[in-house]
Amino acid sequence: MATRERRGGHLGAARAVLIALVGLFAGVLASTLVPSGSAPVGASTDRSFSIDSLRTEAELRTDGSMLITEKVTYTYVGGPFQFGIRSFERNRNEIDRFAAADPIGPLEVIRPEDSVSGDWEWKLRQPTSDATITFTLTYFVRPVVIAGRDVTELDWQFLGTDHPGVGQVDILVRFPLVVNPATPETADDDTTVLRAFAHGPTNGTIELSTSEVIASVRDVPAGQFVEIRSVVPAATFNMVGTENRLATILAEEREYQDERAREADDRRDGWLFSAVLAALGAVGAGALWLVGGREATSTEVLGEYWREPLDDPPAVALTNLHRGSVDQGHTVAGTLVDLAQRGYVRIVGEREEQWGPDKVVHRYFWLGKPFGPDVLQYEKDLLELVFRGSTETSSEELTDWARDNQTTAKQLLDEVTGGVKREYTARGYADESKGRLVALLAGICGGVAIAGVIVKFATGYGLGWWGVALAAGLFGLGTKLLSNRNQASVESAAKAEGLKKYLEDFSRLEDAPVGHLILWERYLVYAVALGVSAELVRGLALRMPQVLNDPSFGTWYVGPLGRFDGFDRMEMTSGSSVVSASTPNSTGSGGGFSGGGGGGGGGGGFGAR
Repeated sequence: MATRERRGGHLGAARAVLIALVGLFAGVLASTLVPSGSAPVGASTDRSFSIDSLRTEAELRTDGSMLITEKVTYTYVGGPFQFGIRSFERNRNEIDRFAAADPIGPLEVIRPEDSVSGDWEWKLRQPTSDATITFTLTYFVRPVVIAGRDVTELDWQFLGTDHPGVGQVDILVRFPLVVNPATPETADDDTTVLRAFAHGPTNGTIELSTSEVIASVRDVPAGQFVEIRSVVPAATFNMVGTENRLATILAEEREYQDERAREADDRRDGWLFSAVLAALGAVGAGALWLVGGREATSTEVLGEYWREPLDDPPAVALTNLHRGSVDQGHTVAGTLVDLAQRGYVRIVGEREEQWGPDKVVHRYFWLGKPFGPDVLQYEKDLLELVFRGSTETSSEELTDWARDNQTTAKQLLDEVTGGVKREYTARGYADESKGRLVALLAGICGGVAIAGVIVKFATGYGLGWWGVALAAGLFGLGTKLLSNRNQASVESAAKAEGLKKYLEDFSRLEDAPVGHLILWERYLVYAVALGVSAELVRGLALRMPQVLNDPSFGTWYVGPLGRFDGFDRMEMTSGSSVVSASTPNSTGSGGGFSGGGGGGGGGGGFGAR
């Protein structure tokens, strides 16, 4: 209550501060009419390391013990480094059978009593500098569960506070017997289900499936722990406590949630001032855009349509149309069709009967044609993802493999995406910033940041550092709006948009389309990437059936019922389904990370020397 009274006492002061800030704001804008320079910052030569990812699997045994496997990826900057370190803040004496390995094989382990750090260490295969290595650590934890008469609890910090920050943390906890997950409708006194709670950064997620708890969180700050508290029926383990624990556990977790809710209420009280600051920033950024932020127009595409094949590969043309953002689904499908039309792949459509609309499956055949200079690196990467050493596969087999090997599939898909972006950059497509306008925008954002900090100081609530984040976000968005595409990018995007509209509308145009068969084959390729393949195939059937019926047209694609039957499903079967299968999904009930916690076993983290 005292806190709320203090907030009320400062409201008048806060309003006065805001009024004063409007004047200050104008002064800041005026002072930034000319861009100011900044001193170059020298690159750090410090010897350091970072933890890119930590993937943990914990297997519980019926006696309450736990076998843990950790795959931890280090990136070393400078060096050399010779040892890795795994520390434990609690339960140090329960850790046993510690082993370490790198991708080549097992490594020498040094026990805490013999190590320099006093923690578990492993010796690197050789002195290492400027490298990224994934180590596999395994260790056994003697029984650590807390037995109750109704339920048994595992409360364990899979990542403690002793680490420099971790880019991605993924945790899988598996229990020894079949236990169904709780749902939002599960009663509080139901002791037959699996429940779990995650404590740590607020951007994490936790999911439940049968006998498993899956948690994931990105960008864990240095010193932030990640803890999983799981509750299962007492019969899951071969020990039983003397007291009921479920009611106490649920009460504690709800208290954690209530604390987080109270914090949210306090933050909400500052949004009145946040709205004022956001409005000032938005109006200022909008005015700058109206003054000089609008993009140039094409000098080559003068009408609605462009009737020629594009100079860029389909994936690059689509990326430029999206201002450098890669549409993975249409990129995969469009590139496969492009490679087929160029003679590297043959695609055969197959229909499978089922309830409702028939299912379309596409089968891909690698034709063995040697790579020519026309084959780009990302196209080779895509062929590696699709065929994986074989010469024949299908869209269904590819999707099933991607679902079963999501990590590998996602990595290969990201390589394709990265290759498309590199090709986009190599062709000279980029945004160009307008320095004077960006300097003015910096003044606006600086005013928002300063105002947020002053209001926070005056009232005890409000934006504070969130104001700085808001200003940074406004600057990032505004810079993008003020960063127009260069003329080459504008021309390419206009041609792609014009071709997309032409392929979509040509069956309704009064003038009859003309062109050789090879031209229409290229149209088919771009139609898949641009998402208008269904319209183009229908248009060809209506306006130019002689093209579809020509035996020399599009021999690289064979439909199940007709020449191009099923072609309009290429993006779904060969693009979006693969992307979706490569993206981890979840089952069962779940939610986000809560506050509180910090009392579990384990803890510790990772080091190097």
